[in-house]
Amino acid sequence: MFAGFEEIDIALPGATIRARVGGRGDPLLLLHGYPQTHAMWHVIAEDLARSHRVVVADLRGYGDSIARDDDFTFRAMARDQVALMRHLGHPNFHVIAHDRGARTTHRMVLDHPDAVRSAALIDILPTLDVWRTMDDWLARRYYHWLFLAQPGEMPQRLINGDPVGFLHSALIGLSGAKELFAAGALAEYERAARNPAVVAAWCGDYTAAASTDLEHDRADLGRTSDIPCLILWGNRGVVAHHLDPLDAWRKWFPRAEGHGVDAGHFLVEERPAEVLLSLRRHLGCA
Repeated sequence: MFAGFEEIDIALPGATIRARVGGRGDPLLLLHGYPQTHAMWHVIAEDLARSHRVVVADLRGYGDSIARDDDFTFRAMARDQVALMRHLGHPNFHVIAHDRGARTTHRMVLDHPDAVRSAALIDILPTLDVWRTMDDWLARRYYHWLFLAQPGEMPQRLINGDPVGFLHSALIGLSGAKELFAAGALAEYERAARNPAVVAAWCGDYTAAASTDLEHDRADLGRTSDIPCLILWGNRGVVAHHLDPLDAWRKWFPRAEGHGVDAGHFLVEERPAEVLLSLRRHLGCA
């Protein structure tokens, strides 16, 4: 995976971020989500590197990135990634992000508006809308939002009793089939899940999303960004069940465009060719 990419570790305040860097052209940051690592981008990173300088990073505490404090807010994650890109000589850049990485990108645009040239957000609604629409139907499908945010170390102790089993359950629950993941990528997700520090990061992430992240987003209600924004979602997932994703995101990104893909939550790995075509059009290189 990631042929031609260099692997790097960059020490930043509060975290050391693991990333892979490859290609030439305008800088492009790829961010993953829960419960994955940067390995999810293996299916399209090399193609994107034909036209861009691609940086594929693990979020703090996820994968091989190390968190040195307990701040797992999207604000902290966004700060990490902006610092990473500046360290690499990219004061502004494009971002393509899935799941928690896309929430990090939303916060990045709000906190660092001059850093992000364009954004592609994959299979999420705004965090405030997720909690606002959290009924029994959604809670059964997004149970991890509530479980991982429980106080204390109980979720971590339960997960660490069978971390790979928990990972597989999460992947299947969000996608419907573990078989859609390439063997090499799945092995990376399993390796990360066996690390108790990664499990702690999952829990810290979702605890923040149920508390501090909501405060941050409420404080920024009414703020918008006019950067180009692509919204993609899986038609067989849950994102479009309660709300139209474009309507939801146009409250933050008035220029947002996008569409659904015949896939579940992990549409990058399930429909890579279709997703890549949409991303290349968004980036102006189709």
